[in-house]
Amino acid sequence: MATKKSIEVDIVTSSHWVTGMIYPEARGLFSHMNMPTESSIEIEAGELTTLFKRSQTAERFGRMWLVKREIVAILVGNRAGLGPSNVLQAGYTKPFPHSVQVLLEGYELYGKIHSVGRFDFSKVIFEGDSLFTPLYDARIQSILFPKTQADAPALLFNRKRVQGLTLISSEPPI
Repeated sequence: MATKKSIEVDIVTSSHWVTGMIYPEARGLFSHMNMPTESSIEIEAGELTTLFKRSQTAERFGRMWLVKREIVAILVGNRAGLGPSNVLQAGYTKPFPHSVQVLLEGYELYGKIHSVGRFDFSKVIFEGDSLFTPLYDARIQSILFPKTQADAPALLFNRKRVQGLTLISSEPPI
């Protein structure tokens, strides 16, 4: 019997920061989070903190379920944790990274969105059925709690919670 592969993640909601293990299917976290037949995810062996007490001791739990549409972002420790995250158009196309700042419900995200050719806001945010979109070389910052921030090689953000997006020409100030 094959063992399930776990991925350590940090999950950000509008009020809490959750760290724990997820056991996605073989296709990776991106496919797992965008599966339309599942509206929740299960986290095991984790810790839960409120955003304003992030630096204090976290509450530990054995198992927790979160509603996908309430998740703002999911951070992973490496890009491979996302699994394959985009299907390219036919032909010899290569994804191009676009540096962006994303505004969503109390957070600012900085990073790179990969798309084929010219950046198209409507295509990234509105087209398709995916709830989550990958962001690479990412940084997330809480607007109300400035000490609540993190960097990650990759994250998935909930595109239904996006309030605005801007292309940036260079890396954001740190």
